[in-house]
Amino acid sequence: MTEIKSNENPLREVQKVLTSMMVTIDAICKENDIPYFLSDGSLLGCIRHGGFIPWDDDIDIGMLRKDYNRFMKVIETSLPSIYKVESYNLHIHRKHNWLKIMYLEDFEWVGKDGDIRKGTSIDIFPYDYVQGIDNISSAGKIFNRLSRLMYPKKIKNPKDFIVSMVNRAKLYNFYCPFNKETDTITYGIETPFYGYAFFKKDEIFPLKTGTFENHQFNIPGNPDHFLTTVYGDYMKIPEEADRQIHMRNLKVIDKEKQQ
Repeated sequence: MTEIKSNENPLREVQKVLTSMMVTIDAICKENDIPYFLSDGSLLGCIRHGGFIPWDDDIDIGMLRKDYNRFMKVIETSLPSIYKVESYNLHIHRKHNWLKIMYLEDFEWVGKDGDIRKGTSIDIFPYDYVQGIDNISSAGKIFNRLSRLMYPKKIKNPKDFIVSMVNRAKLYNFYCPFNKETDTITYGIETPFYGYAFFKKDEIFPLKTGTFENHQFNIPGNPDHFLTTVYGDYMKIPEEADRQIHMRNLKVIDKEKQQ
């Protein structure tokens, strides 16, 4: 585990912790022959910066559904105790529909909703097959609407209760086993990004490696295809006002003062 230095740039300290987490996840995947790839902002950082986008504060990973399901089983016994799997009872601010690996120590920050949160996390997204580019089945659209419902932070009314029950039912498990393999994939059906972007499977596989913070991690075989699909002109640096930041007022917790 990386040593946290309270007198350093807190964002850079978060990035060091995330890199250490990523090294662990990479090792688990290699040991169990589970393909994964850096995706979205992490892939963009890998290609454009050789590591994190300078203002980025998380890591994104993608896996095909079958590999994602295997990974969730493997980490039940392989994940070091210092890291946690997000659950309904253990989370940074609420349970998400996709897999999040969390580190819940050392950092404190403010979310967009104004709530104070602790720690940091890595997002692991499943990818599902679809019939083709911009071609999602009617059943897929229905299951996505039901499966993407976010678990409420608090149950305040009957609607929240119903949403929470639908969320816990994991309805995507009734759809995915019957989803046939094609040459096109998109983000997992339980995510709000399902159908947001479509990728040709043979542009992602076979995977290769890319340099990320002086480590070699898996990336799509054709990263330009992925990044152009998601971002367009991805080598253009966005204006400061357009940069996505999750952790506001980020600071390293002074543990001595808390004692």
